[in-house]
Amino acid sequence: MEGTLGGLYNGENQVGGFLDWELELLLADSLEGESRGFKFSKWILTAKSYWTFDDIDEVVVRLYNTANRKYWEGEGNVLSAIQSVRDTMIHSPLKIVGEKQLVEK
Repeated sequence: MEGTLGGLYNGENQVGGFLDWELELLLADSLEGESRGFKFSKWILTAKSYWTFDDIDEVVVRLYNTANRKYWEGEGNVLSAIQSVRDTMIHSPLKIVGEKQLVEK
C-alpha cells in the first residue's frame, strides 16, 4: 500500500508527519490443527521525508486516504535516526515498525 500524507501522534497530539509513504505487511506461518496458513506479524512503514515538532520514539501513525476522509491508525516504533531539526521538512527516509494491526477510522 502506498500513500502521500501521514501523521505522527503522541496520544491525540500531533508530533510530526511524513510524505510519500509505503507500507509493507509481513506475515508469519500459522498452524491451527490440520490447517496451515499465514497470520499477521508486523508492518513496516517507509516515508521519503518527514518533519517533527517533538522527540519521537514510540508513535501513533495515521495513514491518510486521499479518496475519502478515513485513515488507518496503528502504534509503531521509530527505527530511523531522527534529525534534531524541528519544524522543517527533512528529506531523509523515515522507517517505523508496528506489531499490532492497523485500524481503519
